[in-house]
Amino acid sequence: MPTSNLTVSGDIGGAGMNASFSRTATGQISHEVTLNPAKTGTLTTRTSDTAGIATLEAGHGILNGNVVDVYWTGGRRYNANVTAVNGNDVTFSGGAGDILPAQSTALTMTKQQTIDTDFVGNLLVAIGSLCAQRAHLSFYETSTLKLSVDLTANELWFWVNGGTAANPLAGSAVTHIVASQAGTVDASLKIGALYNSA
Repeated sequence: MPTSNLTVSGDIGGAGMNASFSRTATGQISHEVTLNPAKTGTLTTRTSDTAGIATLEAGHGILNGNVVDVYWTGGRRYNANVTAVNGNDVTFSGGAGDILPAQSTALTMTKQQTIDTDFVGNLLVAIGSLCAQRAHLSFYETSTLKLSVDLTANELWFWVNGGTAANPLAGSAVTHIVASQAGTVDASLKIGALYNSA
């Protein structure tokens, strides 16, 4: 049976801390994906807290009807809908996350990438993810968003059973993951799950 191991080492408030986790289960899933670069731009029109027009770099490749994630310093908005594209001007609205920043704020925008996967949340023993750039993950059960995760560049997000935190995907049957990143170069994304097969 596969075993997952994780070691955390460092200090908090000057107190040195070292911990190791080891979990064994009957199944495992791993994904290593290259996330496409986001496109740079500016929020040239702020229509509301959730809608506006971004003027992007030439050759951005974003089309009317795309679902996009938008990042800026200190915030992000994901699952926004592109409602019109006029050259480099991309009109978008909706989604979730932070309210849009002030007009003229620099931002990046990117089309979401879908990662095909299947697992039952109640069977999870451990799950984790790491990305080289600031990123966002959305875990879906068919069309229903079950979990939204913000990833800080090169900082591990994880959960293991037996701890004090609740299983973040309990009661979910995950059918796919949607991911994006804020950076302007390719970024490596890793997702791993250890689970007890049904």
